[in-house]
Amino acid sequence: MDTELLKTFLEVSRTRHFGRAAEALYLTQSAVSFRIRQLENQLGVNLFTRHRNNIRLTTAGERLLPYAENLMNTWLAAKKEVSNTSQHNELTIGASSSLWECMLSEWLVALYQQHKGLQFEARISQRQSLVKQLHERQLDLLITTESPKMDEFSCQLLGHFNLALFSSSQQSSKTGLTYLRLEWGPDFQQHEAGLINNDSIPVLTTSSAQIAYKLLAPLNGCSFLPIEWAKECEGIYQVPDTNTLSRPLYAIWLQNSDKQSTIKELLKTPLIAQ
Repeated sequence: MDTELLKTFLEVSRTRHFGRAAEALYLTQSAVSFRIRQLENQLGVNLFTRHRNNIRLTTAGERLLPYAENLMNTWLAAKKEVSNTSQHNELTIGASSSLWECMLSEWLVALYQQHKGLQFEARISQRQSLVKQLHERQLDLLITTESPKMDEFSCQLLGHFNLALFSSSQQSSKTGLTYLRLEWGPDFQQHEAGLINNDSIPVLTTSSAQIAYKLLAPLNGCSFLPIEWAKECEGIYQVPDTNTLSRPLYAIWLQNSDKQSTIKELLKTPLIAQ
């Protein structure tokens, strides 16, 4: 089985458009069509129905989809393991966009300064996806605000950081401000519920602190931002008479990871000022 055929199949199933799939894969549209035909010939079934621009998976295509995803994930994990035999100094760190923007980027700078022989991959994704990648050995270290309840993971509490409600104006209350929800972990919403009005429907939901910060003024909004990070941002102010919210920060890795000693050494460099 040619993995490039599966990769093309997954991209077409995602975009439901041969042209957009071709752009994402840096191929011509005819090359994408040819690969899909090759895969269909190998399997002896049609995988898509084609009616002008309406591309849909057939029943056979729907059944192939989870297997194709698993095969590609297994292949990527295999490539990573084989690569690690010759490039054992590379370490992949995963976290949400907000954590990278607010505290992990500076930490990564310190790691490069203190560990000259290491190469890093800084991976940004949703926590659920990163936990899966960690489990499948596609990721070495996960930094997150919630500890996964899985026995095969080792977990270290790195500290806590404080969130506060910030806006672009110096006003006496949050009345009249629109709410911009910045995601800070799966359990964040239950904590924020007691800190904002029940009728504060978010006009924006994002995992990027930079996006939330940039839209505070245009949307006359308020958002929960890390206090220490927000102090360095221009033109924003903590909303008076609002409570702060403390969030934990954890490092997660596989118990049987062959990079445990390296990970533990890296974690001696603090992420949060004590």
